[in-house]
Amino acid sequence: ITLSGDGTSHKNETYETKNATVIQEGNRRLQFFLGIKQAVNHTSETQLEGWIELVQDMYHLAYESGLCSEEDARVFWNLVTGFHSDHAKDQKKLFRLMTEWKICKRDVRDEKAMTRMTDLEYGVLILKCAEQVVREVGGLAVWDTLLPKERETHLESVRRQLVRDMGESEFEKLSEEKADADFFLWAGCCMHKEMNSFKGGCVGMEQFWAANNLEGLKEMYNRDNAAAVQLAPSTDASRRANEITKGGAVKVASLCGAVFCHKDRKRGAQDTLQFFFDSVLGFVISFSDTNNTRFQSHAEACAVLITYLELFIQFLIYVKENKVSRKLNHMEQNVFDGLHCIPTRHEICVITLYWLSISVPYMREVRGPYREKDNVLELGKLHRRVVAFIDVLINDPNLLIGSDASYEKGSLDGQLWERPEAFYAVHRYIPHLPHLRGVFIAFLKGARETWLRFSSEYADGGAISKATSEQIERAWMESTNDLCEGDFATFRQASRRNPTMSLVQYNSRKMFKKNGTSDYIRTLSPEMRQFLCKITREQDASGANREEKLKLASHCQHVAEENMKKDQVKKDKKKAKSDAIDAVSPLTTITDLNHACSLGTCSDGYLTVNALEMHLKWHQKYGAPDAVPKQKKDWGKTRMDKIEMLRTAIDKYIDLKNLGKFRTSVEDDSETEDVEVTVEDLDGYDSEADYYQ
Repeated sequence: ITLSGDGTSHKNETYETKNATVIQEGNRRLQFFLGIKQAVNHTSETQLEGWIELVQDMYHLAYESGLCSEEDARVFWNLVTGFHSDHAKDQKKLFRLMTEWKICKRDVRDEKAMTRMTDLEYGVLILKCAEQVVREVGGLAVWDTLLPKERETHLESVRRQLVRDMGESEFEKLSEEKADADFFLWAGCCMHKEMNSFKGGCVGMEQFWAANNLEGLKEMYNRDNAAAVQLAPSTDASRRANEITKGGAVKVASLCGAVFCHKDRKRGAQDTLQFFFDSVLGFVISFSDTNNTRFQSHAEACAVLITYLELFIQFLIYVKENKVSRKLNHMEQNVFDGLHCIPTRHEICVITLYWLSISVPYMREVRGPYREKDNVLELGKLHRRVVAFIDVLINDPNLLIGSDASYEKGSLDGQLWERPEAFYAVHRYIPHLPHLRGVFIAFLKGARETWLRFSSEYADGGAISKATSEQIERAWMESTNDLCEGDFATFRQASRRNPTMSLVQYNSRKMFKKNGTSDYIRTLSPEMRQFLCKITREQDASGANREEKLKLASHCQHVAEENMKKDQVKKDKKKAKSDAIDAVSPLTTITDLNHACSLGTCSDGYLTVNALEMHLKWHQKYGAPDAVPKQKKDWGKTRMDKIEMLRTAIDKYIDLKNLGKFRTSVEDDSETEDVEVTVEDLDGYDSEADYYQ
């Protein structure tokens, strides 16, 4: 059995979906939808608990219905050989937790070893248990004072440990079976590999302009940020607007999606765009659904934009002239400016070339109709080939941007371009793009680094590389996590059509449709059907669906209360620090400082390091602005450094006082970071106590 899972949020609630693939003899595979369930959070521990609870519920039902002789869910985990997910840290941690959980199969082996014992061996085991438990509690005298329940607890603990040792002994006797017993592989979704590698390339491309001191991308401010930059330059608001605002091909593609293919079908100019293209070209086009963030939608949008760039610009002029105001709205103007930006055109062309040469051919081999491998565990060679091909393009970009470029050498699979017109459109603009070569190489380097990071499971010496071909077949998994991704999409659509339908009802309908439930029910006896009807009525009457919602509400309330307690503790600590500073009798003249510095070590008023820091904090709060750095680490390492810092702060305080300007409150309430004393700080001191003196 191989498992796959994923999580998402829907209406501010966490949902998790689970699927399983049963691999039978002859590599016959059956895929099962195990349901979508709400969770209190998306931590790895919570997800593992969800899997454990699900399997236990299945085995409990099977045991009650007589389909299995014992209610032992550990049998299921013995059969699990693989886990498929995305590359998020919580999923990788979940795999590690699952690996640890599979130790339960050792318990099954332990108990089997115990059933094979003779009466004599069993008697010896009992004697060993008695001897060890008496020794652990402190002797026979202590044992006699224990209550019967306490004795049972100690005996059961020792018995389990001895049985576990027997199972380990049996496990060590295995040779080839030992590796199979703990065999468990993880593989990441190939769609997420490509998507993240594309993002890595975009990051590398974005850094190219500043790294080479070139004119950057035109920034596309939203309406509010544009007003902040224009009306209030050199202010915090304008600086923040500049920090969060971006430009470039991906930004233009996103804005174009909102204008030409809005996710709200009542809005946007999609119909007008289609009428325009039909009148000009004789056929219509549909812009990529970037407004819904579909897979590869931004790359495909760049290919469409570069192919019909002049027509899109002409269309925006057409839209403007059809308005009474003869003006484009703010978003349309951003798109218009972005399409005219030369650096942005560089990026649009680079993304188009990468999409044609690597993204599309890669996905053809991953999930295309003529793919050679359908098991994600067998795609290590493909990912090494992708990285090697990127190296070839980095060394010789002319394979794609040269005058003799072709799909035979410029494409990963050597097949025809997905959009030949986009490739030729890029070459039409190459003479007007002087930095295309550098931008393209920067994109490839960023993508290469991400490919290596997201295909690490195929590395030499890893679990997949060590697995035999038979083990690879036993752990068959889809190349992409479409099962789980599609579950959420279907659920969202169903919840919109049936907003009052419970999650249990939805799961039941989908399981019935996908898991072959109808055919299975026909094989059941009348007694079994009657039993199923009975437990179904009991489940419906139990109110479990409402209890689950109340549990989630209770958890949210508990989290809120805990956070409020933590915030109150922080406020109390902050107030205590502030009160301590207010209680300081500050040094506000150089004379007072010199006097304090002249005192002996044990004298009253001697300035220890702690005392100096309190004086610095007072000047930080009430003294001259910026007289004392915000970070404590910038105050200096030694006592003399802090004295000089205090001397400077006093000078600035005196200047401020002479000007008649006083600070009566904190202008910046950011907390001072308390840095621990390091080994380097103690250099030259005999001890930490001497340092503070």
